[in-house]
Amino acid sequence: MIYYFSGTGNSKYAAEKIARLTGDRCVNIAAIYKGTVGSVVGRNDVTGFVFPVYYGGLPEIVKRFASHPEIKNNLAPYVFAVITCGAMSAAADLRLEQALGRQLDLSISLKMPDNYIIAYNPSSKEEALQTLKNADGKLTGIADRVLRRETHRETGAKGKIATAFMYPFYNIFRTTFFFGADDNCSSCGLCEKICPVDAIKMIRGRPEWIKNKCQHCTACINTCPRDAIQFTPLTKNRDRYSIFKLK
Repeated sequence: MIYYFSGTGNSKYAAEKIARLTGDRCVNIAAIYKGTVGSVVGRNDVTGFVFPVYYGGLPEIVKRFASHPEIKNNLAPYVFAVITCGAMSAAADLRLEQALGRQLDLSISLKMPDNYIIAYNPSSKEEALQTLKNADGKLTGIADRVLRRETHRETGAKGKIATAFMYPFYNIFRTTFFFGADDNCSSCGLCEKICPVDAIKMIRGRPEWIKNKCQHCTACINTCPRDAIQFTPLTKNRDRYSIFKLK
């Protein structure tokens, strides 16, 4: 079984391709928590995790999921992780190991299009398509390594230092205070529908964010069809990225 968490679609894309190539099934972690997915049965000889790196570590929902006793007690003999990132996965694999209470057999970082519009300009469509083309080749190799039950540790000393420095800031900066919809908002409610963790509610025709639920996955701001959602004025002139917009 392969578990994934995804905001703008990068990790979903990777998980689904690995599942196809290895004859496995994948399921959205957020859907499990929301109760919108029934029983999904995959291979019982392998457990995979596919998720984006956040501040050098795990999205809060992935950490919570991996720490759950039912997950920890039902891991397959072979456990792997694919960590999607724009630059480096730092020591996110070690954080997953801490949550699971066991070492990973295989951990690999996968460069995918940049999407964290809160901090920088996301990938343009042209850049994203080229990055995905490169990722496709690596995903084929990852699936082969999983099938051959290879062992590999992604993290080195540099990654450990990066995570030790960055990860404490995740919960500090995981604020919803600066999220808002400008005058371009049409009150369509798409942001509420596509939020993977139900962190958005439409109030009087405008989205409002629930801080303790928001993961900062940027699905809302990147997917809004009118580019109406902002996180401070800095995001107004930045590109938007969602893998679903490339299709």
